This record gives sequence, C-alpha cells and structure tokens, in this order.
Amino acid sequence: MSIELATAAFATPGRAVPAAIAAEAAGFDILHLTDSQCLRGDVYTQMMLCGQATSRIKLATGVTNPLTRHPSVTAASIISIQAECEGRAILGIGRGDSAVLHVGQKPASMRVYGDYVRELQAYLRGETVDQNGFESRLRWLDLIDAPPKVPVDMVGSGPRSLRLAAELAERVTLAVGVDPERVEWGLAQVREGAIAAGRDPSAISVGAYVNVAVDDDPAKARASIRGSAATFAHFSASVGADFENQPAIMRRVTERLVTEYDTNYHTQGVAPHVDVLDDAFIDWFAAVGDAGQVVARLAPLVEMGLSHLYFVGPWQPLVDRVMPELRSLTTDP
Repeated sequence: MSIELATAAFATPGRAVPAAIAAEAAGFDILHLTDSQCLRGDVYTQMMLCGQATSRIKLATGVTNPLTRHPSVTAASIISIQAECEGRAILGIGRGDSAVLHVGQKPASMRVYGDYVRELQAYLRGETVDQNGFESRLRWLDLIDAPPKVPVDMVGSGPRSLRLAAELAERVTLAVGVDPERVEWGLAQVREGAIAAGRDPSAISVGAYVNVAVDDDPAKARASIRGSAATFAHFSASVGADFENQPAIMRRVTERLVTEYDTNYHTQGVAPHVDVLDDAFIDWFAAVGDAGQVVARLAPLVEMGLSHLYFVGPWQPLVDRVMPELRSLTTDP
C-alpha cells in the first residue's frame, strides 16, 4: 500500500500558486494550504487557483475551523473546488487556532466541533440539514453533475478530538509529533473511537503531521523548524488540553506554552516562545538531522501503515534525499 506525502504552503495571494506548481513538479501527492484569514489570504480562493494551475496534486485545507464560517459556506466552497479541480479536494478541519484567536475567540469546544462536522458532512453528502426549523441544503448541486464526495480530514492531538474524528471523518491526521510510541498512542485513540462509533477502524485513513528538517548539521536542522514545532506542540496546549495523557518530555513544554505561546508570532522561528523548546524536545517531537537520520526516524511511522504524512518544514532536501526512501518502504519488491 502506497503512502501519500504532502507539503504545506501559505494561502498568500501571488505565492500559493507557484508553491502548488513546484510541489506538484517535486512529486508531492497533496498540498495543504493554511486557513488563517488575518495572517494569510483566503484559503478557498487560493485553492481554486492552485487547482487550475495544476493537474494531479490534491489540495487540502490545512486546516479550517468550525467558527469562522457556517457549515453550508464551508461545504459550498470546498465542493466548488472539488467540481472544478477533478475531484482533488480534501477538507482538513480542526477546533481552530490562529484563525479564531486573531478575531478574539477561543478554539471550539468538542460539542461545537462535533455538531459542526456532523452538519458539514450532511451538506457535503447533499443532504438536508435542519437550521432552526428550515430545511437547508445546497440546492445548486441539483444543477451540476455531482463530483465525488469531498473527504473530511479531522486533525487531533488529544484523546477526545481523535476519538471524535474516528466517529465522523473519512480521514484522521494526528498532530502528536513523530515519536513512534506517541503515534501508536494516537492510533489507539482512533481505533477505540471508531469501534465505539460502530465503524471499522481499517476504513479510516490515518496519517500524521510531521515536523521535518534535513541538514547534516543538527543545530541548523533544529533551528529551521523550531517555529513550526512550537506551533504544533502548542496544539496540545490549547483550551481543554489533556495533559494527563502526555509523556513528561511533552508536558514540560506544553504546560509552559499555555501561557507563553504568542499567536502574533504563529509558526515563526523568531518567536520568544521557541525558547521553551530545548534540543531534547525537538529531537523527540520532530525528525531532524541528515537524510539517513530522518529516514530512520520516519520509517517506523510508514511501517505502522499510516496512509499519509504531512511534512512541515523545508521540503527540497526531503524530495531529493528522503521521499524516495520512504516510498520504497511501501513498494512491493
């Protein structure tokens, strides 16, 4: 079974399309674009433009949220992309981070998140949704040849979000770092959530966000992803985080990020909060070092059967020195 490899780009006008063209030429399977309206451009506009400029690569929101758009608006936007771009859309969604923090809100509660995704899935299937007694649906779908349903990819870092994702989504993406034991813990949450919901765990595509930097100088590798690693660690430090289920090496970082993470420096390596991440944590949470070390770090995740890896970090060294090795692990001899 092959694995899908992805890279990320910001939904910045004038920059997203060149990034999509380059990612497709480099052999990536998926490009996920940020949804953070106060920090970048509009994700759906840029996804559509990226789709028109490419022919093969899948396009995903990386990720949207349940607070800044009504579920009918989200569904209409992503189905429009799906229809115009030959079925290459993926709807990535989480509880909300920079997009909601920068408009003075907090991440959605699990109840709000779950209710939103249930309504979203109904709209994506072309079904009717009760909206305060009004029978609401995307009526314009009757006017076109309906494209394949857009898969929903729910991102989670804690037990409640992962089990909810296993109940509701076609795809689940772990945001728990690259440590094999922690990834296995995340997979266990998905399996348990699927079984509790009466679903077959094997029917759910499960992957992971992985912070990766390839450099023969480990210090340079760590420095290049310290900002993004802090952001992904911060996801385990948001409102309602389950610290009890976090290993000590993670908890000593996430508990500080609760108060020290500054969203004005979201993803930036110059952020004051990156000092919370010492080298030991980076080496545990991310895959850093020369190509051989990075492959060795990621190989166990591929061998676990993950369906996709979403790389975060400088990607050119990955293309040349890491991706061929990882793909070979899922290719029959």
